[in-house]
Parts: sequence; C-alpha cells; structure tokens
Amino acid sequence: MKFTYPLLGLLVCLCINSSQALAASYEEYWELTFFGGHRTSDNIEPDEEDDDDEVSIDETEYYEIDFDNAGSGGVILGWNFDYNRTGELLFSHSVTDFDVEFDLADTEVSVSYLHIGGTVTISEGKVPFHIGGGLGVAHLDPSDKSLDSETRISANLGAGVKFLFSDSLSLRLDARGYGTFFDSDSYIFCSGNKGCLIRSSSKLWLQAEFALGLTYRF
Repeated sequence: MKFTYPLLGLLVCLCINSSQALAASYEEYWELTFFGGHRTSDNIEPDEEDDDDEVSIDETEYYEIDFDNAGSGGVILGWNFDYNRTGELLFSHSVTDFDVEFDLADTEVSVSYLHIGGTVTISEGKVPFHIGGGLGVAHLDPSDKSLDSETRISANLGAGVKFLFSDSLSLRLDARGYGTFFDSDSYIFCSGNKGCLIRSSSKLWLQAEFALGLTYRF
C-alpha cells in the first residue's frame, strides 16, 4: 500500500504531461491559400459503339465538343480539426474555349467550382504530403448569349505537398481531379429564346487541375 499513492501520483503526472504534449502539438489555426494552375478537360464526343459521351443539336445528329486546356486560379480557406485533418472551402475558376461543329458567336466558357471538403496529412516532416477531396457545385457559363449557364453537382479528389518556409508560410503543390455530374440523355445550355441547343448523354465530365499556391497560416 505504501507504493500505491506514489504510483498514482506518477500516473497523474504522466497523464498531465501527455495531455500538455498533445495540446502543444495540436493548435487551432486557419489557412488561406491563393493558387494558380493549369486545367485539362475531358471532351464530349460521339461513340459509334454506344451512346455515352454524345451531344446533338437535334434528335439524330451528334457532334464532338472539345474543351481547350487553360489556366486557372482560385483560393482555399482551411481550418484544422486535429493534428493531421483539415477542413477546406475551395473556389477555383477558369476561362476556356470549346470547339464545336456548328456556328456560335462566341465559344468562350467559364468553369467555376465551389467545394467544401478537407485533407488528411499522411506524412509529416519538411515536406508534408496530403490527400483530400470535396463536394459542391460546378458552374459553366458560356459567353455566347444564345446559351444559358449550367450549375451541376460536382466532386473532387486530389493529393499534394507543402514546402514549409516558416511556421506561417508555405508553398503548396496540388494535383486535383474534378468530376461534374449530368443527367443521362439531358439537354444542356438551354436558352429561353431558342430552346435547348445541345443534348448530352454523358453522365460525368472530367477535368484535371495542377496548381501552385502560397499558403499563409494564422
């Protein structure tokens, strides 16, 4: 019994020291990242073997729509849940052109993503590596006045690294894939004046983004 109280005291001290160490390693913070990058886009094209990834301007003719690669830019607001998990609100914007086989006054289209999600850091050190994802909406806004804009559900998956300059400043590299969901065999870019000009049977449209950003932690 004479050893019981010292042992209990030692256990209490160890628990206090452990909790203090965890508190020291986990401090709440916010992060703001401004990034620029490059986007590549999936095309929507006819397939002679099946009806996936087809578009038409009537019920019988199908045409390929090619989206050009383009630059992108955006901002990420992040906040930590614990020592290796971070929540993120992502906004990414790009302006590109799409090539079609019918006449349009303007083939420019802006593609914007607003997603909420997060990252998990899976390796620590001077160059932390993380994986992440998010869910939100994609907004496609053609410049041609005969086409209306589209807002669709979308998601992203990605991975990246950070190069730490200091406790508050780092360089961030990300590779991210976006998937935008369309109803099967539905019309897109409908116009109130001219009706629906393009019909697509594609269910998923993909884009990839490679981005370089500067992150400030506060």
